[in-house]
Amino acid sequence: MLTKLRNVLRNKKGQSLVEYGIIIGGVALVTLAAVAILGHKTNDLVASVAAALPGAHADDQGPIASGKLVNTTTDDNGVIYLDASNPGSIGSNVGIPGIENLVVEGGDLSVTP
Repeated sequence: MLTKLRNVLRNKKGQSLVEYGIIIGGVALVTLAAVAILGHKTNDLVASVAAALPGAHADDQGPIASGKLVNTTTDDNGVIYLDASNPGSIGSNVGIPGIENLVVEGGDLSVTP
């Protein structure tokens, strides 16, 4: 009986899988925060470089519209917070007309008893 208990306590199968899952979850959270905070700046940089490229067609040099993937709020001290109370929708956040017809959101799903 005691040897079985020792074997169970020594058995570490699945430990590395749990550790990998925690690491992937942490990377996903950091990536989400980085995209929410820096996404517009990166898009503006790409848009300004794309508009200044020589030799491009005139219709290719239009402005690139950027939208918020995640709503953020800023307090009086300039600290940026993720706004979980008002997430918005894909259509309103991204700013692409008609995209709400292509994406199923949580509010679109109805639960029938």
